[in-house]
Amino acid sequence: MSASVRQVSSLFKIGRWAALGAGLSYGYVHARSLKKDADVRRIEHEYERKVALIEEARKKFAESKATPDNGSGAKFNFDDPNFDADKWAKHLESKFK
Repeated sequence: MSASVRQVSSLFKIGRWAALGAGLSYGYVHARSLKKDADVRRIEHEYERKVALIEEARKKFAESKATPDNGSGAKFNFDDPNFDADKWAKHLESKFK
């Protein structure tokens, strides 16, 4: 005896294809939103890294431009091209009076 082939309802066939299409559509939209979120996080991370580098550079620049203290409270940088010798002399004069 041969097995009889059961007829599948056309509503069931349409339902399966509709579920497949809905699943594919959902997968596409969900993957696109995940990619978008990942791109935003990557951009924010890159921005924070650049801000941290800028802050570090500012600190190093401030340290390099800081004038050394000569112990008397006044700061003179003898290596500075704009060094004012008259101001330094007046400071020494007022210090030793």
